[in-house]
Amino acid sequence: MQGHSMFPRIPQSSYVLVNHWFRLRPLEVEQTVLIQHPQLGLIIKKIALIDRNGLIWSKGENPASISVEQFGPVNKNQVIGRVLKVFKKPENYRAPEAL
Repeated sequence: MQGHSMFPRIPQSSYVLVNHWFRLRPLEVEQTVLIQHPQLGLIIKKIALIDRNGLIWSKGENPASISVEQFGPVNKNQVIGRVLKVFKKPENYRAPEAL
């Protein structure tokens, strides 16, 4: 994933394992989720609030992340899944050279 809103827990260029079967269990506040946002595309955020209308308000973990209010709510059908595991790119990683 690209971006800094979840840094340092999820550094830029990390890979994430996402559970698409989250509908078997309800979403909860503080869960980290992958969202298909209408303006921002695929984005990872932490659930801040689920309001009485079922709308999901989310936040980043980095202080420089956009605010909950700026991000706005999303419907449950815009949540792709829950993030189960983060795979960080090693700091000393170098891509293999082309042959």
